[in-house]
Amino acid sequence: MKRIIQFLMYSLVAFLLAFSSACHSPTESSTMPLSAVVTQKMTFTDLPSASGIEKVENRYYVIGDDSPYLFTLNENFKIIARTKLLEPKEVTGGRIPKSVKPDLEAITSLSIEGENFLFILGSGATEYRNKGYLVPIDRGRLGKVLTVGLTPLYQGLQKNQQVTGTASLNIEGVAANEEFLYVLQRFSPGGQNVLVLYAMEEVIPFLMGLSPAPVPRHIQPWALPDLEKIKTGFSGVTAYDNGQLLFTASAEETPNAILDGQVYGSLIGWLSPNFSATSAQKPQQVAIVTEQDGSVYKGKLESISLVEPLKDGGYQAVAVADSDDGQSELIVLKLTF
Repeated sequence: MKRIIQFLMYSLVAFLLAFSSACHSPTESSTMPLSAVVTQKMTFTDLPSASGIEKVENRYYVIGDDSPYLFTLNENFKIIARTKLLEPKEVTGGRIPKSVKPDLEAITSLSIEGENFLFILGSGATEYRNKGYLVPIDRGRLGKVLTVGLTPLYQGLQKNQQVTGTASLNIEGVAANEEFLYVLQRFSPGGQNVLVLYAMEEVIPFLMGLSPAPVPRHIQPWALPDLEKIKTGFSGVTAYDNGQLLFTASAEETPNAILDGQVYGSLIGWLSPNFSATSAQKPQQVAIVTEQDGSVYKGKLESISLVEPLKDGGYQAVAVADSDDGQSELIVLKLTF
């Protein structure tokens, strides 16, 4: 009997240790570094310039920065619907010209008065990029698109040197939970990577046209590592548990927030907002996105969505990349942390 009890105790301890290792928070100390490995890649020729992805239930919702559509993909990553967000004055080959494109760069899901919405934002880099869109979503069915004027919000951010420095506003990522809306400003020369935090209780009335643009609750600069001696800039974000944020960033050699440039690769990492910090903080963990052979993935990741834990450990995620040539790439990633 004594041996049986000892065996059961050893088994229980081993199980608890394994469970703890598999489920640790990304900010807890761990000998396992973050890694992000591409396991599958798909090219879309009829979905231009993918810039944001959000998974809701069993559907993926994708936007392109020069497309007038919101694309719905099923679990097998097949496009099953296109929802028109805006009526552009000009479209060439399915793309809106750069000079007048809405530059839709960020998407998240959020709840307003018990109803679920997709919230889509333009980058704010030019006057054509100051609009947002709210799309009701109910069990995979999308409702009437609501246009949101973001000019008052973006003007406040552009004038705030804590956000932009001497560079242009360039919003690239958004995420939401019940308490906060997280907005990412991407680095460009003269500026830095910045996380802007809003209270949802102040954001929602503004989106519904019931109150003025809210003031940020917190503005936090972040110091991201270089890649191939090129500065990396935020490109997307998704919310995780306990206020943790999973972000994407890319190294693109460009002189400003508007022009494209050579891409040297992408990063994935974890942010834990520190409301008391004023100086630039470093991510808790960060990893270069790699191919299965260990080489650097050379695509420009624009956005990421967590999917599910994997049976052999780690987490599956889906991301989108913009090739700047009218095509898009969707990649499946295995994350370990």
